[in-house]
Amino acid sequence: MARSRQRRLNCTWTKLRRAGVGAVVGLAALCVNPSSALAWHDDGHRIVAEIASRHLSKSALEQINALLADMPDYSTMATAATWADQQAKLDPAFAFAYSSHYINVEQRATPREVLATCLEKSGCVVTGIAYYVDVLRSQRASRAQRAEALRFLLHFVGDAHQPLHAGHSHDKGGNDINELRLLEYTPAKERTNLHAAWDGGLIAITMAREGWTWQRYAVELDARISDEMIARWGRGSAYDWVEESRLFAAANGYLRADAMTPVRPGDALGEDWYQRNLPVAEQRLQQGGVRLALVLEELF
Repeated sequence: MARSRQRRLNCTWTKLRRAGVGAVVGLAALCVNPSSALAWHDDGHRIVAEIASRHLSKSALEQINALLADMPDYSTMATAATWADQQAKLDPAFAFAYSSHYINVEQRATPREVLATCLEKSGCVVTGIAYYVDVLRSQRASRAQRAEALRFLLHFVGDAHQPLHAGHSHDKGGNDINELRLLEYTPAKERTNLHAAWDGGLIAITMAREGWTWQRYAVELDARISDEMIARWGRGSAYDWVEESRLFAAANGYLRADAMTPVRPGDALGEDWYQRNLPVAEQRLQQGGVRLALVLEELF
């Protein structure tokens, strides 16, 4: 059964690869300069990368692991996917990459308009992804430069799929919608903000209730991914990924459980909010993993 599924996956990847990485990444980066708020909390990024690793060929995974071996603490795809938040954001040398964690889009925009907006703001997650794909494809990049590019790419593809990483600029992607209560995620007098509720709250609540580690969560989510989903999700570009996130932010991310009323500072997000939005968060983790695998398979 496993071999049959792998053969079908390999066939799907072969068909999708004919379009090339350009079809997936879409926009070329003229410059990069990354962003503020954290993306998925660490477990979310680990889950995305773990799902991706399960859809890679043996050859691609071996090359990736060899490239990541230069940093023992970040030597697997799952651990390396957290490096951009855990280490790079703390190092002034990587300040140029800050804005590449997100994009602010208030309404539907064409790829050209998205690119113009990104360049005006010294980069965004779309240009960040494209830039680091270019580094990994470059024959002139050193091994160290390619390893750094891979760690950023593992992270930014995950970022592109968190709905509030395509949120509004005026509330900093939901960071300013604060003092929220969210079930057991905010015990006693603890409070959170809307961005963090999406980054880590939904995942943390689920893992605690099920008694799962992030590894088990990744396995569970991967088991639900069909060949049809892989083929469908493999179409499009990084522009399409952030447009999906923008739409999810509008339809789910910023709204209470009634799907009409905006979440306001001080709100209590209850079980109905959690149940309505968990499927969206899980789908975005799955999509991020599948698409990350597609990009990496083409590069390696």
